[in-house]
Amino acid sequence: MSGTAEINRLRWQCRRGMLELDLLLFAFLENEYSSLDRETRKDFSTLLEYPDQTLQSWLISDSKIADKQMFEIVRIIRQGGRDHEAER
Repeated sequence: MSGTAEINRLRWQCRRGMLELDLLLFAFLENEYSSLDRETRKDFSTLLEYPDQTLQSWLISDSKIADKQMFEIVRIIRQGGRDHEAER
């Protein structure tokens, strides 16, 4: 899939049923996604497959996340990518 097609697909997937999620996910996609490595981009795409209630509990309500990859991408999103940049 081309870069533009991938971004368009992700933009569509960032459209959720909750405004808070829309704002958080769109901001991350627009401001941080391009600086992510391939594996973290894949994790972000996987994250978007979860239902709104799960994303809300992980991103906004600070629920525990058992899956290590999902925990890490949620942490990066919450930090606005700052910690991820420091790790590189």
